[in-house]
Amino acid sequence: MAGIFEYFVVCGLGPEIRTLDGNKGFHGMGVMYLASLLDQYPPSNHSLYPPPPPQLPTCVLPAGVEFYSSGFDSNDVSTFPRSYPIVLTEGDGSKIYVSCIAFRDPVSDDIAEAYRIPPNSFADKCICLVSRLPSFCMLRNALEELFALCFSPTGSSKPLWDVIEYMVSNVPLPTPGKDRVLFAIENCLLSVEAPPKEGLPHADISFQPLVECLDVDNLIAFFTAVLLERRILLRSNKYSLLTLVSEAICHLIYPFRWQHVYIPLLFFSGVDYIDAPTPYMMGLHSGVDTSNLAMDGVVVVDLAYNRITTTEEIPPIPEPDLSSLRGDLLKLLHPNVVGIDAMKGSFGNSSEQYPKVGNKPWGEDHDLQLRLIFLKFFASILGGYRNFIENMGTHVFNTQAFLKKRARSTNQPPEPMITQFLDSHGFLDYVERGLGSDENNNNLLDKLQDAIGRGQNPMSILPSSLVEPEIITISDPGVGISGSGAKYTYDRFPSNNRTEEQKEKRKQILAAASGAFDYSGSRHSPSSPSVLVGKDSKAESLSPRERAAERERMVLDIKVKLQGLWLRLLKLGATDDPLSSFEYGTILALIESDAEGIGGSGFVECIREHIHSGWQCHLTEEQFIAVKELLKTAIGRATSRNDMPTIRDALEVSAEMYKKDANNVPDYVQRHLISLSIWEELRFWEGYFDYLMDRSSNKSTNYATQVTTQLILVASHMAGLGLHDNDAWYMIETIAEKNNIGNKQFIKLRGFLSHVQQLRISYWGISSVKAQSMSSFGLPSPHSHDSADDDQQPAEASGVGRSWVQSMFSRDTTSRTNSFSRVRRWTSDSGTLAANENGTPRKQDLSSFGQKKIQTSVRMLRGHSGAVTALHCVTRREVWDLVGDREDAGFFISGSTDCLVKLCI
Repeated sequence: MAGIFEYFVVCGLGPEIRTLDGNKGFHGMGVMYLASLLDQYPPSNHSLYPPPPPQLPTCVLPAGVEFYSSGFDSNDVSTFPRSYPIVLTEGDGSKIYVSCIAFRDPVSDDIAEAYRIPPNSFADKCICLVSRLPSFCMLRNALEELFALCFSPTGSSKPLWDVIEYMVSNVPLPTPGKDRVLFAIENCLLSVEAPPKEGLPHADISFQPLVECLDVDNLIAFFTAVLLERRILLRSNKYSLLTLVSEAICHLIYPFRWQHVYIPLLFFSGVDYIDAPTPYMMGLHSGVDTSNLAMDGVVVVDLAYNRITTTEEIPPIPEPDLSSLRGDLLKLLHPNVVGIDAMKGSFGNSSEQYPKVGNKPWGEDHDLQLRLIFLKFFASILGGYRNFIENMGTHVFNTQAFLKKRARSTNQPPEPMITQFLDSHGFLDYVERGLGSDENNNNLLDKLQDAIGRGQNPMSILPSSLVEPEIITISDPGVGISGSGAKYTYDRFPSNNRTEEQKEKRKQILAAASGAFDYSGSRHSPSSPSVLVGKDSKAESLSPRERAAERERMVLDIKVKLQGLWLRLLKLGATDDPLSSFEYGTILALIESDAEGIGGSGFVECIREHIHSGWQCHLTEEQFIAVKELLKTAIGRATSRNDMPTIRDALEVSAEMYKKDANNVPDYVQRHLISLSIWEELRFWEGYFDYLMDRSSNKSTNYATQVTTQLILVASHMAGLGLHDNDAWYMIETIAEKNNIGNKQFIKLRGFLSHVQQLRISYWGISSVKAQSMSSFGLPSPHSHDSADDDQQPAEASGVGRSWVQSMFSRDTTSRTNSFSRVRRWTSDSGTLAANENGTPRKQDLSSFGQKKIQTSVRMLRGHSGAVTALHCVTRREVWDLVGDREDAGFFISGSTDCLVKLCI
């Protein structure tokens, strides 16, 4: 039997510390760090549920992990634990409900020692209960009891993780409308039940925060924006409020469903998502700055100040439906929460406009009445809609006929709000769900329309609650009988028992981190020879020749170690993760802690020697990622030392190592290094050109021909790195002019380098798909999953978050094929893009479409015809993977395998 709780999870500061910017190590108390998954139950090797979402640590601690000099202080509110819910959405649209408690916990001793963190420091930690059941109150109560039990001065009768294990493993899901499950956490009794499936969807939240934050008019405007699927951003300084209001409005649009991006609590580093061109509903803490974002068309709902702002008008709900909805809301809310509205009407006896219902505190009855008010609104504006449903393949609802019928009944032309709503994905999805399914039998909208037509009470459509649910009691037989009655108390949240493999992995990570500070000579703590010499008391007594010999010996020692580590890294098994391996961590520590460049140059040299020994340079997916990160670090360190030879050598070896994509096309490490600033410097390319000229073996060749030949090689590397055409040509042109080549060679060189497109093709090869799209869209990445590879890097602050947001909308849309074929095509300024049935632009339109791309800064990818259901936040260098001729492209790609893709640049 499935349980209520899928996981208990602890997130916080892991053994591998990184800042939100991806920098390794501890960089001070005022810096925010990435959160990691520390502990979980069930353990990671179980198969009962899918593993916890990889974006979970980032989302439960949206601001990141912060260090503190002190822990909980009863006199300082800022140190108090915080309890809040979050909701995650998976690729198929299903929701995961997470209750969180964030608090300050002492930094683990081994982490503090490895990273030289000040003693007695604290850091953010978050404990979470993960469930598929939207029982927010129960999840919060259970988690708070576990937290209180952990830090109770009287302690618990069992070890805390034993309590967690029993609760997660034994509390079953209740049968909707039949069961009530009772379970205990120590001496606290909790219960959970689910409403009947025939009633309104389960909503274990209070709608009071929504109606208290927004007055009636703003509530209606917010509701309308959601119905019309606008880009909606909620702002609040309370995490809980963002999630509760988002969930509340999603319940108020029942029986329709929000079909787009849904992130009630956005992690701070994902703020760039706000400029996404697709509809979304996101919540963002008020403290996050959005002043550098365009915000065009975004509906900003400020919950703290009861304010809604947008640059695009929200069409109003037509009369008389608006007045009816507003009146019903005021009757329900007054005098509980709308006293603030009294000044908005008249200065007279506005408080007597509606009958008083007493000062009964807001409760479940109010929640139910509020949901019925909005359901009644839908019954009104969609009166007779069932007569216009047409199951005709590509046509499921006759919108024009319905609008004409409504115009006759209201004696008004078609209203923009109703027209836009009928064209929304939510409405089309609702109509399609009712076709050929059992949903019509439980359709409360249809039941309400029928009940109103017969003059019945709207409450009659809800299932009867006269039958008492069956009580199911879950008792823990181990409570109170564990040995001699000992009590378990804790001064910090305890870690779960780790396996020997987990312990060893943690030791390796911390040993590599410690090696960045201190070279101990052990195989777990490498460091730079310069640090070792500084610690050697005998070094000062050595003669210059002896010191040089000692240094040479240590350099050789480092290179030998690097060679062995490099070969072992390539021999890791298919199930091993190179990024988590001892070999990767040790090489990285040697490179990062090396003030003299021996680690970086030695690593590049050992790769070059391996290539010359006959290695074919082919890397697996995992090896590719690890090598890319190591070379990025080596080049970055060499740049800070002005070590041009190492940068040059790293550039050349990176142009040879590759993985292959599904089309068997090589994807070179080199083009993943575009983020490094050294490639924008003319001095590097001038030095590299001089190196190539010196190395040229064909001295009998004409000088101008030699210059042209070497400049073509330089340009090949520029293309491999993805430099913008204008930037690349400026540097090549400057070098060519300094070498006084003739006009004939100059023109030949420019013609060869035109747009650098052909060089890219010669670099990576080309597949049939890329050949079709190259002329109009630039050359995409040969590897379709390249951006996902980058997202998986621990060095990317929001990488996992980006991957989640992208996958969240790769949903199965087979059930909506009909409605997707009816969605309007994306249009350019001059009109609608002609397309074939599968959404592919017709061949005769490609040339003009490519020209229009340049004029409008909008690009269209082919093979799609449906709704926008994907969102991917990318960096400037990642955009190049899709539009190779525009390095300065913008930051968002929207679309999926079932839709047109629009790239805003």
